[in-house]
Amino acid sequence: MRIALAQIDMRLGDIEGICARIESQARIARDQGADLLVTPAPLFGGTAPGGLIEERNYEHALLSALADLAGRLAALGIDAVVPAPVSVEHMPVLEAFLLREGRTVPLRSLYASRRTGSLEEMWFPPVFEVAGTRIAVTYDPARDMSVLAPGCDLVLFPLASSFDAADEATAAVASLADGHTVGLAREKGVWLACLAPVGAFDEAVFLGGSFVLDDAGRCVAAAPPFEEALLVQDIERGKTLPALEPLELPHYRREAWTWEALRLYVRDSVDALGSTGAVLTLAGDLPSSLAAVLAVDALGSRNVTGLLIGRSDMRTPAQEALEVERTERARTLAQTLGIRLIERAPADAARLIDRDAPALGSALARERLEGLYLEDAAFELGAVAVSALTKTDFALAAPLAAGGYTGAIAPFGDVYLTQLEFLARERNRAGAAVPAPLVTLNAVEDRMAAIVAAALAGAPAAAAYRERMAHLMAPLEPAQIDGVLEAHLERGLPLDEIPLAVTAPDAVALLLMIVRAGEAARRRLPPAPMVSAAPFAERRWPWQLAWSDTGAGTEEPLTCAALVEAEGARFAEAGEEHGRLVRGEIMGLVARMLGIPTDDMDADDVEGELMRRMQQAFESAAEEGHPPFSGGLPQAPGGRPQGFSFFSDN
Repeated sequence: MRIALAQIDMRLGDIEGICARIESQARIARDQGADLLVTPAPLFGGTAPGGLIEERNYEHALLSALADLAGRLAALGIDAVVPAPVSVEHMPVLEAFLLREGRTVPLRSLYASRRTGSLEEMWFPPVFEVAGTRIAVTYDPARDMSVLAPGCDLVLFPLASSFDAADEATAAVASLADGHTVGLAREKGVWLACLAPVGAFDEAVFLGGSFVLDDAGRCVAAAPPFEEALLVQDIERGKTLPALEPLELPHYRREAWTWEALRLYVRDSVDALGSTGAVLTLAGDLPSSLAAVLAVDALGSRNVTGLLIGRSDMRTPAQEALEVERTERARTLAQTLGIRLIERAPADAARLIDRDAPALGSALARERLEGLYLEDAAFELGAVAVSALTKTDFALAAPLAAGGYTGAIAPFGDVYLTQLEFLARERNRAGAAVPAPLVTLNAVEDRMAAIVAAALAGAPAAAAYRERMAHLMAPLEPAQIDGVLEAHLERGLPLDEIPLAVTAPDAVALLLMIVRAGEAARRRLPPAPMVSAAPFAERRWPWQLAWSDTGAGTEEPLTCAALVEAEGARFAEAGEEHGRLVRGEIMGLVARMLGIPTDDMDADDVEGELMRRMQQAFESAAEEGHPPFSGGLPQAPGGRPQGFSFFSDN
């Protein structure tokens, strides 16, 4: 059997266009002798199709298009597996449709209905056959290999997890060198074909790099990452085929793969917004300069425009010298990249607002005006405005940044400021694009100082309080600030578990408070690609929230489970005490009936005295040779139990 993996990039949800592209890929695959074509998972619905599948006519449009496509593929004589989201019991499920002989077969739903019909059965990998090869489909090999049906020859793995810089496994073929997925195929003794999508689907980004492993876990075929490809490979059980050497496989490098993810995001986002060009402000700093290089890599220099805006609030010769240096650096960068540069004269915010000093403050008013310049340039050029805001900006300076126009997309919105230096170094390996003075710790410190200043300026607090905030933030290095944010956002650590909290607890608490307070403003910032484990696109807290996680201190953390356990213990103890009381009352009643004085005795003493007298009575009766009473008490002559005054001769 010969399989073809269509590593293609299409506009998200363009049902007719996607089907036409699948047909063209099927023709090429059939010409190469393929029996089965597999398409990427996120094409029709992206990675979060919940709202889409709730649309009344989405499923009809999808299935109608797939039915037409199935007929055309039948004429070509090739089958296809097409993943697409559908609604099952009002829940989004990534179905795997088999297009065969003009029919559209929902494999997962059909397989579940043949078992018990429950939604839980949807998670078992369905099995079908093509050209004598038994094939299973899974979206999670690590989970499903253990429940794989016996006799499977090949496992299809359409990758549905988007790129995460911290998770090497999301880099597809680049993860094989470190053993990811290889052991699964080897241990189960089956072939495994991974189809890795390529391109951006909303905030999710995929990097390609599809591959095929034989039943010994060796990579026998791989598609290149970062570009479209059609990978065709023979599947032959029990036959050893030539394999790629480890040195032939791409190795994962976090900065290189992150850069390519951001490039794909800019390229596909600009296209989705109906444009071919981008415009961005050149501020002469590291983020804006690196954003310009990224835009050029994604779109080409002819499609990128830089905007240089002069500043009029220079008060000292030193400030004027810095302004000259800034503008010259921006002009040099534009010339180096070969992009068009538009220069705008500085505007006097106070004059425009018609007051001596804007209530916003000169720096804030200037940023608002620069945003207006950027928006006007984007409208004039029909271009997409690209923002240079980083994840550090999103976390700390959202209230200030959201007050004006900041752009249509923010490619660095999930990348911390301190990571930009390493991205710039990685990009400069392919050619010195980012000016050397900006690829330094000093440049990072300058930008971090501006972010901290923006965070303090955007804080709705009294001047004295802002001075206290500035005092707490002043000693922190950029790496310390981003380290606190990473620990809190990516790893979910509370204040008392963040390492810096040992030496600077107030500063850490302040950073966490600023992050929490910026939630409402953050939602007004431009969208950003998701390249981390905890992007802000997926982290939605109540924007009216007034609580910040300051840790539990030295106290033992309270949990609901502990309360349940404590209440259970209390009920058990209360039951035992109740039992003791009941037993005591019964023993007291019996003791009084038997003439035992109980005024100065507790329940245990009463019970002990009762048992002692009963034992004594038994022993006395035994010594005198009296027969036992039917109830177990010894009898005196005449039938009265011996040793107990309660019982009379009657």
